[in-house]
Amino acid sequence: MVVVDFPGGDQSTFWPHVVTALSGRGPIRLAVSHAGTMRPTAPAQWLAEQLQAEVVAPDGVLTTVPGAAFVVGTQGYGSWVRFQPNASPMPFGRRFPVPQWEAMDPNSPWPTGEIGISEPIPAGLWLRAQQPPFDPAAQDSRPIVALPCRENVLTVVVGGPGQSAIPTDEVVRLLTALPQAARSRVRLVPYGIDAALGQLVADQLGEPIAMFTGLPVGNLRTGGPAVIAVDPRGQQTWRPFVTEVQCSPHESVPVVSGYRAPVQGLAEASPGVFALGDGVVLEVVPSGLWVREHDEPYNASEVRSQPVDPEWARLTVGTPGRTTPGAVAVHGAALVERLEPEVRKLLRVVFCDANVSPPPPPPPPAPPVPQHAAPAHAASDTGSQPTFGTQTTGSPAAVAAALGAAAQALSSRDSSGNGTGFFAAVTPAEPEPAYTAIPPSETATVTVSADLVAEAEEAAFPSSDPDAAAVRFRVDGPLPMQPLASWELPAQSNGERETILPDHSSSDLERDAVRRALGERYGVHAATVCRLLAQRPDAEEDPAAFEAMVTDLTALLACVSQDEEMVVDTLRMGRLGRLRPYVACIVSGLNRLPLHSGVAAVWGQSGPTGPRRYRSGDVLVEHGLLDAIANPTQRVEGATEYLLWSVTGRRVEVADRVAVATEERVVFPPGTAFRVLAVAEAEGDHPQQVLLQEMAGAAADQEIAGLRPSVLSQLERAAANLRVLPTVQVTVEA
Repeated sequence: MVVVDFPGGDQSTFWPHVVTALSGRGPIRLAVSHAGTMRPTAPAQWLAEQLQAEVVAPDGVLTTVPGAAFVVGTQGYGSWVRFQPNASPMPFGRRFPVPQWEAMDPNSPWPTGEIGISEPIPAGLWLRAQQPPFDPAAQDSRPIVALPCRENVLTVVVGGPGQSAIPTDEVVRLLTALPQAARSRVRLVPYGIDAALGQLVADQLGEPIAMFTGLPVGNLRTGGPAVIAVDPRGQQTWRPFVTEVQCSPHESVPVVSGYRAPVQGLAEASPGVFALGDGVVLEVVPSGLWVREHDEPYNASEVRSQPVDPEWARLTVGTPGRTTPGAVAVHGAALVERLEPEVRKLLRVVFCDANVSPPPPPPPPAPPVPQHAAPAHAASDTGSQPTFGTQTTGSPAAVAAALGAAAQALSSRDSSGNGTGFFAAVTPAEPEPAYTAIPPSETATVTVSADLVAEAEEAAFPSSDPDAAAVRFRVDGPLPMQPLASWELPAQSNGERETILPDHSSSDLERDAVRRALGERYGVHAATVCRLLAQRPDAEEDPAAFEAMVTDLTALLACVSQDEEMVVDTLRMGRLGRLRPYVACIVSGLNRLPLHSGVAAVWGQSGPTGPRRYRSGDVLVEHGLLDAIANPTQRVEGATEYLLWSVTGRRVEVADRVAVATEERVVFPPGTAFRVLAVAEAEGDHPQQVLLQEMAGAAADQEIAGLRPSVLSQLERAAANLRVLPTVQVTVEA
């Protein structure tokens, strides 16, 4: 494989140098767009004659995706072409390496009827509308052209956002044109269309058909496809837990043939079913997750037949038509906090009950925080997807309300002492819903995390000042590992140290210094920040305010992506020097981000003789930026673990598009102080764990004290969850 990077100017003068470099080598595959055209002066033919060796080159534009180098072409062969000395060129397929199915698929655009046309793409075929014409660079085309090519999977994408609907008979016509061996390798992909496509095709085709539940955008570390749902507008939304289903003719329930684990550390009782304890299990279903009793339900098809909804991730708690036992309700409510942040944001929770009629789907806007969860009245659901009981959408306010209702139900008994359901149906005339009791558990608790409560309040009482609205800061990752924490007692702090106060707002001089200091990097990072702020057109009404926001966030982005270790070391030394304007803008940028109220984890280096000794009540200070993780997926081997209760920490979302994962970091300004609440000493393979609460003033302490369950209880639970995560090694330089 030879890649030629041409300098500026006439390419023809560079080819003799290529011959000199490749003399005596061959055969050669030349990765240069259009090098294999059928013109007599084609570079590949000339190179084959000069080297007296076989040369394979593309007759078209060469593009690469995971698993293949693909030739895009509308003229000539539009494929790889083999050139040999004194011989006629011979066309190959479009892909290299050649997948097992390539010889079975149409290698050129093929109309399937009046509406659709099958376009070759690296992953397989795209059955799209004939109008508008295919443009690989169009916004809706880029995700499809970039799909990975799999050796034994022929991916057939159907439809497109805003395009004319592809009739089912045209999908069937394309599939029946393929050999039977190819159809067994097909995976349909609905793109911005109804996910019921697979069942419709299977019924008309008369044979089973496999279907991805979203776009198979990449491979997980386990080797399976990473699938992400796409809404009708073409926006990628959430990663379904069921990644692939098998649809059989005239069967209402698809068979789950691919899935991913919903929560780390759960034991798998059977394929796709995970034990939660107390006779309760968690099952992955196409629509999301199902928390139910261990015994096989009599009417499971009602939940398992629900297709994936790109707008919502559904968490069904209990079995339709049956009273939900207390243990199932407890585990269902507690599961919310353990789910990925991207799933929680689009979560619809459905609590089943024997006597509740399904309510209509909630409107998209987030409602204010209700005092009680709304009852389900005897209204019929006219939508295409039935619901099963009282439900709440993924807005933080509604999720907090549902969990609060669960806690209220758990804390009381009815007169008989027996639980009869999670919610009871009421008549429309009653002003308040009547909750039936659930027997309390001695060990199980239902918690409402403070970040849900805080976001619910923000949704209920939005700020009228556009400049006061927090900026959702989303950074493309992965980012470097954050520096290990280095704690000091306040008495050890140097009173003359230079620092930046947490509430600092950058000045014109500081921002001007940062723009000069970052140089070429400023333009790159500022462009990213401007894309983030594109959803805030109100900020552009004041150019000075917009400029300040862009520079502050650009400094923060440059820090977390490249300079964090240097900035932290400088702050710890207490001599900022020329970095003072940079640090000032970083802190000012932090103040523009959303607050994180709740648990976060950070790691610190152990001393040469073992972990440092802490006592309850100690006050610890980190003079550098403290970079924690809200939902860690792994631990740092050999490091002390600190579980923090955050009040003023700021949220930074890190989106790793390769791993299709989102990490939520929580960054604290320099000099943030924490009080030690408890210490769990190192034991065996378990490192020392220190539980701390941020000291953020008397008002914040009073508000934290009012949370139930207590902050310490939530930190203890987070510490226990952290112990079961896998570890990663980090090299620490002395």
